[in-house]
Amino acid sequence: MKRLLIVDGLNLYIRNYIANPTMSDNGDPIGGLKGFLSSLQKVVRNTDPDKIVITWDGDGGSSKKRKIVKGYKFGRKPVRLNRFARGQLTEEQESENRSWQFERLINYLNCMPVHQIRLDGFEADDVISYVNQMEQFEDWLKIIVSTDKDFYQCVSATGDTNHTVIYRPREKGKFEVIKQKNLLEEYDIHPSNFVYARTMEGDKSDNLPGVPGIGIKTVGKRFAFLSEDNDYYLQDIFDHCEKNLGKVKIYDKILEHKDVVKTNYQMMQLASPSLSPQAIKEIKVAIEDMELEFQKTDVVAMTFQDGFPGVSFQHLYSVLKRFVIEEKT
Repeated sequence: MKRLLIVDGLNLYIRNYIANPTMSDNGDPIGGLKGFLSSLQKVVRNTDPDKIVITWDGDGGSSKKRKIVKGYKFGRKPVRLNRFARGQLTEEQESENRSWQFERLINYLNCMPVHQIRLDGFEADDVISYVNQMEQFEDWLKIIVSTDKDFYQCVSATGDTNHTVIYRPREKGKFEVIKQKNLLEEYDIHPSNFVYARTMEGDKSDNLPGVPGIGIKTVGKRFAFLSEDNDYYLQDIFDHCEKNLGKVKIYDKILEHKDVVKTNYQMMQLASPSLSPQAIKEIKVAIEDMELEFQKTDVVAMTFQDGFPGVSFQHLYSVLKRFVIEEKT
């Protein structure tokens, strides 16, 4: 199977910005930029993709969901530079450095044969879900790179053949690959039904409260039918609770917080991406009409300018060069 790498760009960048303490030869914090490129190289080495799509949240991407939940993504802790580098900059300098690293990263990626997608008014989650479902990649193995558990609902397989998996970076350079069988073994929930577990659990990072006292494993235990590869609906969840009302508190709590569960489903479900026809057209253009070029000389020159010329990205470079060659043959 050919392999499509779909990268949750901001997720990977922020992870490196916070965790990577690297300073450049110029004396500037460079962990977000250099760390992203190093992480991308590691993912590429481990997955050997045939195409790379990197998605970004667009300006105002959360505005539509904030019409449903006003506090959506509010109250998040501010993104801070790695603690080993933080004390060397004022808050203003840190903010400027964060913006510079991010903008510089985009410059690097613009010189590479990767497909970047950023749509104003839309979040990366919906773009990733749509790309994962594109007909032209039906026979490919899709590998979504993110630590966001919402993407578990995108995982799929037929028998022993995986169609979509999650590549989840972990601490100290480790990673795990989440497959359908892993979700069934750990949670007793089929990926296609995972959204229901997430809606009941909620998501504190996005300021979406769930049903008090309910976690994913509890959902798997109390809703055994969610392990099946069948199409279920929220009403099936509520009907099951009605039938078991008074037996276990979880069922009573869910019915008491029915509106919360319904709202969370609107916010979290990825089976039907919230994209306009124009947005879908832009995604197709970004993937189908892009002429792949690799401006390696410019990339190498930027590493010198930015103060990390000694870092080797040769494996990443060789794969990107292959993309261009295969595109022309």
